[in-house]
Amino acid sequence: MATPRFFSSFENDDQKILLDDPDEFQHLSRVLRLRKGDEVELVNGKGALATGVVDQLGVTSAVIACRDIQVVPPVDMLRLTIACAIPKRAKFESIIEKCTELGVTRIIPLLSERTEVVADLRRNEKKADRFARVVINAAKQAKILHFPAVSEPLSFSMALHLLIRQHVKILIPWLEGERIPVARALAGIGACREVAFFIGPEGDFTSKEIRMAVDAGAVPVSLGDTVLKVDTAAIAVSAFARLSSLL
Repeated sequence: MATPRFFSSFENDDQKILLDDPDEFQHLSRVLRLRKGDEVELVNGKGALATGVVDQLGVTSAVIACRDIQVVPPVDMLRLTIACAIPKRAKFESIIEKCTELGVTRIIPLLSERTEVVADLRRNEKKADRFARVVINAAKQAKILHFPAVSEPLSFSMALHLLIRQHVKILIPWLEGERIPVARALAGIGACREVAFFIGPEGDFTSKEIRMAVDAGAVPVSLGDTVLKVDTAAIAVSAFARLSSLL
């Protein structure tokens, strides 16, 4: 049986690590029913993997005695941002989950002109915590040590300008107009190791948004002849970009 893995915000030189996240502690104590002396793994989402044993088990937290902490640097490959228009809540959580499993570096919830759930997202203060929990669970399952960052929701123009300032190559799938195949676009990025995909809402981006992106240097691309739903498109480009970076 694999050693159970948990998330905790620890430093790389900690000898004792406090596990006090309510969900993680419940999984340890009530779901797996671990006891003092049982072996565990801990990750902090920043590349560190700690191995140790349960040293103390309280009512709401546990203390892990570390035997070893290994720090793994990020893999030298394509850094990928997915800036995705927000569909219905459950779909966006699925997007975060699958993009995490596929090794995406950053996820930006995108508020485009045709985004459906802007008001709901802005009112719900618990949304960020929920997204963080989805990342933690997906990363633990996939054995990922570097967790993706999920930003606060950004408007189309704010996300575009942020990525341009950071010198990120932007590819924007579009259903109309002049486009190039996504494979050719990825093959032509050259020395650029940071790429972002802008994924549009149901009904696609508006012509105004496309013009704004192209004027800023974004490249319109085609994902093929079929029309993909938002979640399918986000997962498809993440998988294709990762596969392309390994070839």
